[in-house]
Amino acid sequence: MGLVIRVRFWLGSLAFIMRLKLFLFFFFLSSLPIVYAEDSFSINTFENKADREFIDKTIEQFIQRYQISGLSIAIAKQEDIIFAKGYGFADIDNRVPVNITHKFRIASLSKPITTVAIMKLMEEGKLHLEDKIFGRQGILNDLFPVKNKLLHQITVRHLLEHTAGKKWTNDSDDPMSHKDKLSQADLIRWVLKEKPIDKKPGTEYAYSNFGYCLLGRVIEKLSGIPYKQYVQKNIFQKIGAKSFSIAEKNPSNSVFEVSYYSDTDWSPYNISIERMDSHGGWIANAVDLVKFLLSIDGRGHDILNKETIKLMTTPSRKNHSYALGWNVNKYNNWWHVGSLPGSASIMVRTEHGYSWAVLLNKRSEENTFFVELDKLTWNLIAGIKALN
Repeated sequence: MGLVIRVRFWLGSLAFIMRLKLFLFFFFLSSLPIVYAEDSFSINTFENKADREFIDKTIEQFIQRYQISGLSIAIAKQEDIIFAKGYGFADIDNRVPVNITHKFRIASLSKPITTVAIMKLMEEGKLHLEDKIFGRQGILNDLFPVKNKLLHQITVRHLLEHTAGKKWTNDSDDPMSHKDKLSQADLIRWVLKEKPIDKKPGTEYAYSNFGYCLLGRVIEKLSGIPYKQYVQKNIFQKIGAKSFSIAEKNPSNSVFEVSYYSDTDWSPYNISIERMDSHGGWIANAVDLVKFLLSIDGRGHDILNKETIKLMTTPSRKNHSYALGWNVNKYNNWWHVGSLPGSASIMVRTEHGYSWAVLLNKRSEENTFFVELDKLTWNLIAGIKALN
């Protein structure tokens, strides 16, 4: 009898989960500006069969070339999403295909999100970019008191533009890869004591995950609420982006999250993903990432004012290809890429009115992979007859 009860309970729980997933899927679809739906799990405004076949063929060739498990893509023109579709598998073992509701780890695409949150605080008058992080006048002084005079010189701007110092750069000795069992706060204390910067901040560019970890704590200190809560309330809720959440080690804990695959010894499930929140910890679907891009693209209906967006996307003095949390170029495009074991991602806002996001649940180790990932959507837009 006990076995029967347990089986019935399990089946009942499974049925509830399936009903929940269906409800969330249709709730998600109800918020999308669908012009023409190709099927229940995609958005396609291209009625020309040749265009649809070209899109599928181009993406499938990329997947086959780099042996990708699953991919989700969303593209907008001006303020409207014109295409979104999943390819490959969200879960290979159970043969679950990717659809546009599936959430992926977005890795360093989290950094522009953190930047926008910092800029919101600036607009609220709660900080200036030249505010110090540590020392007597530092934002984090009471949480992380330090005596090192170089640390006292680090500003919010230095962290945003990755010019705090090379000791914290994203290399094989990345501070965020140390001491997996330490809490976020304890890791910060350990880094400040054992791996402090050794040159004056602002003198050199060095891409830093740890710097963006500190920015997350700045947001918490000045807002008085957890980082995730501030970002959800002040960014994602305002734009109707419901899929965003902070990743967990076990994706079965998150509705619609894909599984992750790696060909290397680096397991996607041995990452301290939760403490990566503000530099690489968010998960989302591709459609919601495009909504985020549209909310700060400078074309109206933005969550930041024009002056702030201009400031955010102006190149730093030490790296003309990087601004405050964004890669930029002279053509007024801005973008970011993300990479973790089992994950790769890119989101792009272009001067010509296009915005897109591509998310993958497997990362290729080939040298050409990220170059071709960058080219993928540019090639799609150039080859779709309806857009040319």
